[in-house]
Amino acid sequence: MQPKLTFVQISDSHLGPTRDFEKHGVRPYDCLQRFITLFNDAPLQPDFLLHSGDVSDDGSPASYALASELFAQINVPVYFVNGNHDSVATLRRLMDANATAHSGNPDAPLSYTFDLKDERFLVLDAFSETVPQPLGFMSEAQIAFLRAETESGTLPLTVFVHYPPFEMGSPWLDEHMPITNGEDLHQALLPARDRLRGVFGGHLHRPCQTTRNGITYCTTASVAFQYTWHGWEDLPIYDPATPSGYLVTRYFDRHVVATHYSF
Repeated sequence: MQPKLTFVQISDSHLGPTRDFEKHGVRPYDCLQRFITLFNDAPLQPDFLLHSGDVSDDGSPASYALASELFAQINVPVYFVNGNHDSVATLRRLMDANATAHSGNPDAPLSYTFDLKDERFLVLDAFSETVPQPLGFMSEAQIAFLRAETESGTLPLTVFVHYPPFEMGSPWLDEHMPITNGEDLHQALLPARDRLRGVFGGHLHRPCQTTRNGITYCTTASVAFQYTWHGWEDLPIYDPATPSGYLVTRYFDRHVVATHYSF
């Protein structure tokens, strides 16, 4: 049986201002180029590609110029989520033309919706200068935007947001990485629980899944480098043993299959 819809998700590419920029001894440009080559060589193409935040490492115009060069090689729609390392105004210029902007202000939160094959997709922006980075925060406007969808829509719904909403059991991560008011996000999702396909994000540089009240929250690996997040670690520890990765999600009428791949 063929799926109704398929999307590929990448995250946390952390492109620098030059092609030879390195982080943890890894060249993010080379990682993203390898992924794009694999993506384009696949015999079946997905319905779209979703980048769930931190396209850039430093928010520089030069890093987004490199991103534009790379994503121009993709022949399916590409959608972006704002991450804590991103420049939202510059990131917005990478947006696929099919996306519906929530605001005409280029510096406004990058929240929008799109529909495909009788499925509704909603992108939220949890970046906020009101909390220390890399924590996230859902503003009242973002919660209202979400509730407008969850309390009135009818289509199956998918939500994308860069940050995880809850603690994950690793000390530094739990103090510095989640959405500080993730409970507000969760409560706003509950009205759509019966039609919610899932909540997908990144930020952790590691695949992880959380289920609460029947809602599945899923993060994908970084397309560049990973962290360990053991339960005893009080600092982010680079994990050289775990390679770059991405997520392929397939929607069937009655279930969702999310498969992590590495390269």
